Parts: sequence; C-alpha cells; structure tokens
Amino acid sequence: MADVSNTFYEGQAFIGYGSQLLVGDGASPETFEAIADIESITFGEMSTAVVTKTHLRSLDGHQEKLAALRDSGPFQLTGNWRPSHQSQSNAGGGSGAFATGGLIALWRNRTERNMKIVLSDGTPGTELPFRGVVTKFQPGVIGVNEKVAFTAEITPLRDFSAALP
Repeated sequence: MADVSNTFYEGQAFIGYGSQLLVGDGASPETFEAIADIESITFGEMSTAVVTKTHLRSLDGHQEKLAALRDSGPFQLTGNWRPSHQSQSNAGGGSGAFATGGLIALWRNRTERNMKIVLSDGTPGTELPFRGVVTKFQPGVIGVNEKVAFTAEITPLRDFSAALP
C-alpha cells in the first residue's frame, strides 16, 4: 500500500471489462449463473436518513439532527436484449438459476434471489454478495439501425455494505 501522506505515488484503477452479475439458484450448495450481455452495472445510492430534532431553544439557533436508518438503492443494469436467452427471457431454460425463467420471469414473479457482482479487479475478482429482487425490466428502442438494448433494476432487500471491501 502506498504512503499517501504527502508524497507522490502511482495511481491505481481497474476497468469493468470482465465483471459480471450472477444469480443464485437457491439450491444447497448454491450455484450462480451470469446474466448474459450486460454492458454496465451502476450501484444504487447508499444513503442515510436524517431526522431533525430541533426545538425552540436549540443551541446557537441551529438545526439539530440525528442520523437515522441507512438504505441501499437499486443497481441499474444496461445490456443487449436477448429475448430468448435463458438468463433474460420469461421462459428460462437449462437446469440452473434460470431454469424457470430469466430477468423477465424474476421481475414478473417478484422472485427474491441471492446474487453477487464479481468485479474484474484481480484474480479472483472481488465478490459483492447481496439478496435482491428485479424491480424493473425495460426493453429499449426497436429501431432501423440500432441494437435493441434493455435496462433493469435490481433492488437489494437488506444491507450488503458489510461485504464491501
């Protein structure tokens, strides 16, 4: 680890190429399969609510506040829409996580699943496990000279921040 206390040091970064979002099948032991053709994954907002506790005699004539509950917004996905691929379709296929349906079926049935994002930051990549539900699926523009994309949202159902590096 570089000493960043008043010295020059080499920057560190990684690109997202090679990262993926995996969905668990719910079996024991659980097997995870990737959603096909994802182009981007954007974290949802990680926020903390604030409750005002100000009263008529608050110190220095200033608002007083309490930190309240934290929340995790939905992950945003974009990708190439593949209507008949088992990881995206209503029908699904195969014998794993998408046997009874892909993203569309998971959305339709409000199916809760264990999921994980695997980053391309090393070998092995950092894994970010969470329990989630597909809360949005939207096919994109069907046009003459453009690919058909999709957007989706996967909402974490409970705190996953402890699994962050």
